[in-house]
Amino acid sequence: MNLSASIRIPLPQEKIFPFFYGLEKWFRLNPQWEVLSIEGACHIKKGDRFGLEVRYDRTENLVNYDGVVEELIDGSVLSIRLDAEKPRRITLHFGDKGDTSILRQEEVMENEGPPMEYRELTPWLKSVAWYLILQNKNTPWSKFWKFFMDRLWLKMSPSGRRIVLLVVIAEAVGFMFFLLFLIVHYAGF
Repeated sequence: MNLSASIRIPLPQEKIFPFFYGLEKWFRLNPQWEVLSIEGACHIKKGDRFGLEVRYDRTENLVNYDGVVEELIDGSVLSIRLDAEKPRRITLHFGDKGDTSILRQEEVMENEGPPMEYRELTPWLKSVAWYLILQNKNTPWSKFWKFFMDRLWLKMSPSGRRIVLLVVIAEAVGFMFFLLFLIVHYAGF
């Protein structure tokens, strides 16, 4: 099965490609799985091998991937092969349009995956784009969010992230109703 998605990122290519030399954050941004461990993927080069242990969110399956960097052309292409029972090959293509870059991700799986695989490719790219934009901002607020992302958010499982979002939304709605109550009560309606 072949999957493909692309996204425009409002950053020049030289600010995007270095992120992918360390694969851990990229893998942790994937909404399909929780990264349990990763070894040997700090500063990659062509031919490097690494180990990646993940737990798929929807099925709770544990998978140990033996990864290899098949192709690495600085600023242009990154291709990773993940070998396990169901091997995957992920290729990233980087295009430059001045101050905007295009990131295209292609994934080839030998076995037919569930339809969820396709639906989660675009959110993976969007979360990578959001992280890259956050990483390249230099405001106190963005530094706080990046610290939060690196220390807590990226270490959570995808289901844990959804639970946190639901709790935050529920608390925000409850707070709005509390404010509405105070307005109605003290305004004399």
